[in-house]
Amino acid sequence: MSKRRVKYGELQFLKKELQFLEKMGVIEAGKSKEIDHYYEAEQISFTKTLLYVGSVLIGIGVLSFVASNWAEIGKLTKFLLIIGLFIGSIFTGFRMERNLPKTAKSFYYLGVIVFGAGIFLVGQMFHFGGDFQDAFLWWSLGILPLAYVLRDKWILLGSAVFILIYMTDGPIFSGQMIPFWILLWIIIIHYLNNRNGFSSATGLVNGFLQLAFIASALNFFLNGLDNVEYIYGLCFFAIGITLTNMKEKFREIYVLLGYLVHGAAALLLSFPDSWPIEWMYIPFSILYLSYLLFLIKRGSLFSIILLCIMIFRFYLDYTFDFLPKSLVFIIGGILLLGFGFYFEKQRKGRGNHV
Repeated sequence: MSKRRVKYGELQFLKKELQFLEKMGVIEAGKSKEIDHYYEAEQISFTKTLLYVGSVLIGIGVLSFVASNWAEIGKLTKFLLIIGLFIGSIFTGFRMERNLPKTAKSFYYLGVIVFGAGIFLVGQMFHFGGDFQDAFLWWSLGILPLAYVLRDKWILLGSAVFILIYMTDGPIFSGQMIPFWILLWIIIIHYLNNRNGFSSATGLVNGFLQLAFIASALNFFLNGLDNVEYIYGLCFFAIGITLTNMKEKFREIYVLLGYLVHGAAALLLSFPDSWPIEWMYIPFSILYLSYLLFLIKRGSLFSIILLCIMIFRFYLDYTFDFLPKSLVFIIGGILLLGFGFYFEKQRKGRGNHV
């Protein structure tokens, strides 16, 4: 009898749930082991790993050869070589799709690498203007259709990462413009991610992309103003708190993102220089620490990490100037070990709750 293969994390979750149901009397004693017999964890495919690493090495080797001989190759030959490598990789993958799907994917990934490298090389060859990040915009756009057709989560993740890199472009980062077209990317990536079975990694990157868009809007409207760090901090703090308090409506990865966002924003706001009135960091920090204690009481393990970070931040702030540096590090290490012991104890007692 063939067993159903699931991810290792999913199998561990299933075992815990079955044991819980057995303990509660919902299912008969010994039934959990019987059900568990029908499942097995997916093994890392050695063949798939070889193919993917091989495709990457071939792509790097070919591009390295082209780059090292770039000056001796004519412009037309360069352009045709790049186009030929891209079309050849995709066509080879298409022809192998039915009989050798793993090998076909490796050629698709090779095509993605060649396409991106080709953008940079063609831009250099014809001396196109624009910032370095513009190439990532076109790279992301070019591989989105491939992610749609192949339903491939890794290509989609690459597209999301490339457009996130583009968001660091100078005019956007300096507040000269708001890239409204990025909203279309966000929607498409979200749609394709759900369509492809939802990848937490892609969801997380797309969440950062949404935060980057909000940051670009703030940069635009606050451009030229002084002492606005607290506005950024409070805006993202509110976003993070909203995400963490809507667990029923958002996936767990977005709730985790919420913790990261309000934790980072609170860390920024815990410094007096972030506020127009310096002493305001004190009541904010007290309120935030109280809020973390409230979340910990409700069973939030991630809040324990944030609480430890905040405590350690104030420890360094108040001890680094008047204690010997060796003593600061020793006490700091003891604190971190204590935090780790406490977190491990809570994790075992409550399970993996965000």
